[in-house]
Amino acid sequence: MLGFIILIGPLNQLKHLISPERLPFSAAYIASLVLTIYFSMINPSYIGAIVAAVVQVGALMTYVAAYFPGGVQTLKFGAQMLMRGAGSVLPI
Repeated sequence: MLGFIILIGPLNQLKHLISPERLPFSAAYIASLVLTIYFSMINPSYIGAIVAAVVQVGALMTYVAAYFPGGVQTLKFGAQMLMRGAGSVLPI
């Protein structure tokens, strides 16, 4: 995220973060960042920290992919392929 701040400027980056189409991902990223720190340092919980870290990585990947043409569609396609593969392996 620091790279985007340097490239487009801090004020423009803040405007992008709070724009209506990016606000859910920004909120998920910031909340998961806070929860990762909380579960790592304040109230130690491996499960909580891992879940928050996975959400954090997912939100960050979506945020970065939104800047590339076709990035969000590629992430959706990859997630569908992953779920198909997991569905055939996992006994659900």
